[in-house]
Amino acid sequence: MTAQNSDADGADAAFDRIMETIGNDGPFQRRYNIIFNVTAVLFFAMCVVNVLLVLAVPDHRCSIPVTATETRNEPRDGRTEEHVYPMEFNSRGEYVPSACRMYNVSYDHSVTDGAPPTNETTTTACLYGYEYDRTYYDRTPVTEQDWVCERELYGTNVFAVVRVSEVCGTFILGQLGDRIGRLPVYLFSIVTAVVGRVFSVLSARHYWLFAVLAFIGSFSTNTSFQSPLIIAMEISKDANRAALSLWQLAGWTAGVCLAPLVLWWMRDWAWFMIVTSLPCLVFYCFPRYAIESPRWLASQGRYRECLAQLRTIATVNGRPFELTEAQLKTLVPQPEREKTYGIASLFSGWHMSKLTCLLLLSWICNTIPTFTLFLLSLQMGGNPFLNNFWQGAVELPAYLLGQLCCDRLGRRFTNSGAFLAAAIACLPVVALIHQPGTELYVTMLAIVVKFFVCVTYFALYLQSVELYPTSLRQTGTSFGIIVSNVFGAVGPYIVYLGTSRDLRLPFVAMALITVVGALSAIFLPETLHQKLPETMDEGRRFGRDQRFWSIPKGPPTAANTRCVETELQELQELHKPST
Repeated sequence: MTAQNSDADGADAAFDRIMETIGNDGPFQRRYNIIFNVTAVLFFAMCVVNVLLVLAVPDHRCSIPVTATETRNEPRDGRTEEHVYPMEFNSRGEYVPSACRMYNVSYDHSVTDGAPPTNETTTTACLYGYEYDRTYYDRTPVTEQDWVCERELYGTNVFAVVRVSEVCGTFILGQLGDRIGRLPVYLFSIVTAVVGRVFSVLSARHYWLFAVLAFIGSFSTNTSFQSPLIIAMEISKDANRAALSLWQLAGWTAGVCLAPLVLWWMRDWAWFMIVTSLPCLVFYCFPRYAIESPRWLASQGRYRECLAQLRTIATVNGRPFELTEAQLKTLVPQPEREKTYGIASLFSGWHMSKLTCLLLLSWICNTIPTFTLFLLSLQMGGNPFLNNFWQGAVELPAYLLGQLCCDRLGRRFTNSGAFLAAAIACLPVVALIHQPGTELYVTMLAIVVKFFVCVTYFALYLQSVELYPTSLRQTGTSFGIIVSNVFGAVGPYIVYLGTSRDLRLPFVAMALITVVGALSAIFLPETLHQKLPETMDEGRRFGRDQRFWSIPKGPPTAANTRCVETELQELQELHKPST
């Protein structure tokens, strides 16, 4: 290890000891976590998914004009449908009246007069608009603007725009978070999310404006979660960091589950968008707890501001704090970081290039099924809100199992095994989805697929953080998310292929994708109980000597005890002058 890296490690250790003196597991941390890492994430999760929920396409068919012998609201029997709609196979393999075509006949008299048209009768697109199934939705952008049939790609394109926006936002705001601070980026994220979502209510009639506002509302999706989590981790003790991540995932899961239930209750997309977006502004109202990361401020040499944030934490935690700016500067000198070249450094050397490519492939194979399953839950028949609720509710137990398996079996086998289990779970869906009366079983199996995909996400995120050296850790993780979101834009078109052609095709595609994910994950090195790489040289050599079938073993207990005793001695020595 170089002298520069030793200095950086010493500064980090000194800052950890300072945080321990003012409380790194006190009331401030708990309140910050509840306000910004759980409650705010719950509301942001609803804001993220609300635009996706309102673009669901309800069952529909061509409207026909009112005749002299019936009213528009009068139900039509099967004989009447034979006179109006040509029969065709839908995406579920059912022979049903067409949703987008009608016979090109006169409707001046009752449509039941005479024999029904035959297959030779010419058909036409819907000339008089559309009728929608109002069982679950009263009003959505799709039903207001007829984004169906010839315009069916309108909603799909908006889904793709949302993914592209997340890519751009992660790339730009992720770097800004390291340059101007986590707090300004977080506050900016609140504004863009609320503005994009609320003003979209007024723009549905102008499709491109609606798409632009969807882009704005999704631009800060990732940083609205990353910024408070990073701050919480940087002011908390190491032992709590995994729990903080799990708490945030709990907030996300609660928001994803609550949003479809709110729409089911309200039934109107405009009020739903407002109710699930405006509450995000409430999190401007906690100035005492909305702090900048003191660790980041110290790394930037902004010691006066760092001291102010440390005093705030100490006051809430009821701890004395008398450190001066000069003392802080001595204890935590601004580090000289190892020179890197951003994303290009992720491909420095054959071994690191191989690890980067395998991680990218795993991220892509995780993101495409995740987004595809979310959109499919709105189109698979039955109650779309309950389908989506169960898709979200399964995430938390999946993350809990992921944490357990990652700590027992290791990250590599957990990730690869979960990918393989997801692929296997897709097979009975393909076999059953065209069978009548199997909607419940298909929905349950789709939830099982989502469960295993969520397990892969938990393991994959840990691998991304642990495989890269310190100087590239955030860059590597963000790059994986960016690339996977680019490919995630394929998800809406996979769903479109299923809804317009054959509903089995998305599950066939997901089975193939998750098999590729299993193969990519199994060739990554194990990181459990391994010393994480700190320099570029260590990153280029990490995992080279591991055996393929090796089982991760924990460090000796005696060594752990000695490390704890050493830390306590250093802490006592550091604070002798202060007392």
